[in-house]
Amino acid sequence: MYDNLTDEKKELRLAVTYSILLAALPWIVHIVGNVCSLRLKQYGLRPLVPEGLPGILTMPFLHAGWGHLISNTPAMLLLVFGLFLFYRQGAWRILLCLYFLSGFLTWLMGRDAIHMGASGLVYALAAFHFVSGVIKKAPNQRAFALLVAFLYGGFVWAFFPTLYQGTSISWEGHLSGLLAGITFAFYFRDEGPEPPVYPLQEEENEEDMNVDVEDEMHFDDKK
Repeated sequence: MYDNLTDEKKELRLAVTYSILLAALPWIVHIVGNVCSLRLKQYGLRPLVPEGLPGILTMPFLHAGWGHLISNTPAMLLLVFGLFLFYRQGAWRILLCLYFLSGFLTWLMGRDAIHMGASGLVYALAAFHFVSGVIKKAPNQRAFALLVAFLYGGFVWAFFPTLYQGTSISWEGHLSGLLAGITFAFYFRDEGPEPPVYPLQEEENEEDMNVDVEDEMHFDDKK
């Protein structure tokens, strides 16, 4: 039991560490860009042109201003923390899948503009957590999905382009994140925390195993 508690504390510390580090990267980029007067906007994602493809990598680290950056940070901290808490070593693979698919879909469907910000990845993580909590039976993961729905339920309004006409907000990035999150929630549905096994279920499984053994014995006797 002591070893299990030690392992859980270690995994918790790693989840906190990774979430802080990943949320800090856009801050570092933004601070360096402002201090050094760098024109980082040119490195954002430009849809449907080959030279815009590198923006899939750079877009989540670039923000239009401090307000944009600050608005994305709390969600990044919480959602990345949840990903590493529940999926541990597999979290990196899931994160990269969400990262690239949300960016690529934005490149495919985005309007003719330079797209920046971690919003697409945030929406991908939020959709992934919510859908995973719905389709799986792990209580902790379902509770986290409810927390995500409670905190970010208003995200649903971010997928309607008519609400953002005349603004610089990338609804395409939001929608791309939603699609990526749903896709990989189903793809990785067999990974992560397992649902609890209750005593009644264990007895039923044992009875099923006993029936299978008896059937095999009867079959051998007939031979």
